[in-house]
Amino acid sequence: MVISISYEKIVQILITVANRERNMAATEKLFIIGLTGSLGSGCSTLSKALEAKGFTRISISDQIKTVFRELHKGKTLQDFKEDWRAELQDIGNRGRKGEFVKDKKEGHDYRDYWGNLALKDIQADNIVIDGIRNVGEIELLRNKYPKFRVVAVYADYEVRWSRIKGANLYLTEDVFKRDDTRDSDEDDPCGQSVQRCVYEADYVFKNVDHIQPPRTIGDTLSKRLIQDIGGLKGEKDFRKPLPAEVFMATAVSQSHASQCLKRKVGALIVDDVNKIPLSVGYNDNPIGMESCFSLYNSICYKDMVMETKLETMAPFFCPECGKQYNTIKPPWKCDGKTNEGKLCRCNFKLRFFPSRNIELCTAIHAEERAIRSLAGRSAAGCTLYVNTFPCFQCCRYIKDAGIKKVVYVEAYPIKEAVDFLEKNGIIIEPFEGFKPRVFNQVFKQIE
Repeated sequence: MVISISYEKIVQILITVANRERNMAATEKLFIIGLTGSLGSGCSTLSKALEAKGFTRISISDQIKTVFRELHKGKTLQDFKEDWRAELQDIGNRGRKGEFVKDKKEGHDYRDYWGNLALKDIQADNIVIDGIRNVGEIELLRNKYPKFRVVAVYADYEVRWSRIKGANLYLTEDVFKRDDTRDSDEDDPCGQSVQRCVYEADYVFKNVDHIQPPRTIGDTLSKRLIQDIGGLKGEKDFRKPLPAEVFMATAVSQSHASQCLKRKVGALIVDDVNKIPLSVGYNDNPIGMESCFSLYNSICYKDMVMETKLETMAPFFCPECGKQYNTIKPPWKCDGKTNEGKLCRCNFKLRFFPSRNIELCTAIHAEERAIRSLAGRSAAGCTLYVNTFPCFQCCRYIKDAGIKKVVYVEAYPIKEAVDFLEKNGIIIEPFEGFKPRVFNQVFKQIE
């Protein structure tokens, strides 16, 4: 059978292939840093500092504010009073759901909507994107741009609130906490998920110092990051890995053994005096017990209990706006309005289960497993490396084992757990440097 193709059709196919190859070559050339971090961590400050060093700066927040002005003509953010950021968060979510796409395709993933909009028609080799807040943005941008790297900017809560308060962005700390909590993890595929973005980052940058005078802040921050940009770009003979980077990579390697549906965690206990790893651990159900995936139809046990309790609570009234619910179902959020006519936004999971049922987790946690695996060896004076901040229960085991320092990668540690470690003289140190996901790319073995 002979298939006949016209000359015009062949030309059209060749042009399409040529354009595709040209676009691929262009995307492979781009080096893009995506900054993610909690409110007040300093992403905008760092992005502007990199702009001063020659990077082309793109702000996703600016893109969202442009849409805000189109949706609310004649209004300003001040008109929304304490809900100004909540309104921007809503618009961000709507964009990732494809609401602003004219020719929306059924089943298409639009979580990278803001990133693609920001990068449209950009003619630059080095780009910094300020404001990555959804893990879907990271996944899709990584697939499209081979040299897209995520840098998580870290600052603890007290430092962040001090900055926010000093800038007069919030009148009360309660409203800041509300927006900060939502920013962390909305339980919505298209929502804010900074906690997961930090988890997926390639590099963690600590921004906790009070730099004086203020005019030197940008230059000081950019100099620190630029020292390691060569590694993010994949340059050869970059530098040797720091001990903390080696140990954190070892800790996180253990997490691959975990079958946890929520988050895979790895831990490593290190003898600081001799720089010797003593034991490792990962989070998983006890030996002989199947995973939650098999036991509970692909649902985390503690989530299953929480959602069952929520369903049986109905009928009830929303504790924030008073709307009555005869039945309740996902996404477990109130869609009512307050007496002032504002959208309620109450998250029932967080409202009724602030601990997210962590105490009902069926898994042996990574920290506990690492301590149990010491097999009689002493951990006194040792350091624990773990990719998430220990829960309160694990903090007790850490104290009991005599561990003196905890190094972690986490945007939102539990306050009570932090307080427990600090009161018991255990040093808490946020990790800084290259994350395990790029460790083997940055620090290539000598051939």
